[in-house]
Amino acid sequence: MRWNKLILSSLLLLITTSKSETINTYKGYVDFYYISRLSDQSIINLPYRIFHLNVDHQNGDLMLRSTIALEHKLRKDTYFLSNNSPTDFELDMRELYLQMFTSWGEIRLGKIIHTWGNADENSPVDIASPFDYYYTFDSGIDKKLAIFSSAIDLYMEDMKLGLIFSPLHNTHRTPQNDDEFPIKLPVSPSEDQIMKIDGLPYELGAYINRSFSFGDISLNYFTGYDRLFNLSGVNVFRNKFETQTDIDILYGYRNTNMIGFGSTLFFGDLELRGDIAVFNTEDENKNISREHPKFPEVFDSLHYSYPLNEKAKYFQATVQLEAELPFDIKFVGQFFNYDTLDYSSDSLPVNEDISIPNLEINVDELDPKNIFTPGYGSSLAIMTKKALILSLEKKFFDDQLILTASSIFDIDNTDYDGTYPGSILSFEAAYTLIDNLELTIGYTNIKGDKDHPLGENYRLYIMEDFSHIRADLKYSF
Repeated sequence: MRWNKLILSSLLLLITTSKSETINTYKGYVDFYYISRLSDQSIINLPYRIFHLNVDHQNGDLMLRSTIALEHKLRKDTYFLSNNSPTDFELDMRELYLQMFTSWGEIRLGKIIHTWGNADENSPVDIASPFDYYYTFDSGIDKKLAIFSSAIDLYMEDMKLGLIFSPLHNTHRTPQNDDEFPIKLPVSPSEDQIMKIDGLPYELGAYINRSFSFGDISLNYFTGYDRLFNLSGVNVFRNKFETQTDIDILYGYRNTNMIGFGSTLFFGDLELRGDIAVFNTEDENKNISREHPKFPEVFDSLHYSYPLNEKAKYFQATVQLEAELPFDIKFVGQFFNYDTLDYSSDSLPVNEDISIPNLEINVDELDPKNIFTPGYGSSLAIMTKKALILSLEKKFFDDQLILTASSIFDIDNTDYDGTYPGSILSFEAAYTLIDNLELTIGYTNIKGDKDHPLGENYRLYIMEDFSHIRADLKYSF
């Protein structure tokens, strides 16, 4: 709250002290959404944005930008038996920042959603803003979260230089213990299980972009602490009589540096986009010794302490091809690949099963390399290491009707006896009923082979129950 008040006060002060002519603009939408499972037609009760409003206030070279949304979720208790409150929505200040234009570029300060990368979706360099996993299947900034930050963009003929700084550690929004959400995290650590970051957990990013007649190229750099928590180590306690043992599992956020390269190239009616990034990550929790977080008077003896001391290098890449096919059909294809290049850690000599993000591990199979989870990069990395994404779009009646067919194929067949172990197939029809009023009907079918090497823990197999039909009535203004 302190950061919110400080930034808002600064923005209002700068706006009100300017004497230039003011211009106010606004736009938004109201959205009524329905989604139900194919398996039993039950409603999937996930939050969605029922109301969205953008308000811009310009005063000369200064602009105050804001985005406000109402997030709606159906009440679990519709009979008001356990909760008498009629409220079923939350107000979300999505963005609020000041933008100042100069002769050499622009400056932004406040709560901002940042977008990086050349690929339209799933870019591994698009990491400046965290993901909201509730909106995984949305596109663009709708699935991202704003961060309190400052940004500078410098323009120099055919070059653009950008800088981003945030004094805060920003994490993904991951559903905790939500049975409705299709992507499960097998563990929800309590706050006392998370190791605190020493010092200022700042995030710093920079990029340079150069344009040419045939396209452009870009170079990106980012450093910060991971968006997802990971296993950091284990403490073993015993009571004063040495008759009982208790294992204290600790989680933390690794420090990660990213170097990325991207390009957009034009070949007539073809457009080729791509981003590749290499990440170096390290767990800075070298010493995890502490007293027992819950029962220090009972388990008063720390017998063993095993920090994981993870270090890893991994890469992610996305290549995108866009083309206009016969009959005015728009084609978009993407190939995504992720792999670990180098990994080192200490061993964890524990004697009971443990849970870590994205994977449940039996102690007999415990190898830290097998449970490594990337804390930055594309959101696709939580589902697969290799994917093929295809999309076809056709417009009719002067764009009044838009038909879209899209698919995601998990083509990582490592140790899998088959072509591909899982897929997500979607079909969507959007029809403009009258000006600014659009009805969208969609169908999504998710398949995952339970004979995958991960068995019933295979991500797409778990997600099968999320196969659904949906209807969306949106009024824009």
